[in-house]
Amino acid sequence: MKNLIQIDPVDDEMALLGNAVFILNNYKKVGFVKRESFVELIMDEDKSYHTLQGMQKLNNFWAGRVKDKSLNEDLTRILENMKSE
Repeated sequence: MKNLIQIDPVDDEMALLGNAVFILNNYKKVGFVKRESFVELIMDEDKSYHTLQGMQKLNNFWAGRVKDKSLNEDLTRILENMKSE
């Protein structure tokens, strides 16, 4: 089933959130269906998230509650690295 959702973000905050949802969807496309597996992968790939605060940020990202440009960039980079391996 293909559903296309397109939004016209009204501000930068909504653009960040839309991009975060897009990134999360891409992780789910490659097989991450559990939050724990996603968080473990990111913490293993980027040691800057290997803290309580980093882990909480990743958990909140999975729940759709984080709007953070640098996190989006890190997650995109890690996903691209996974695809190229």
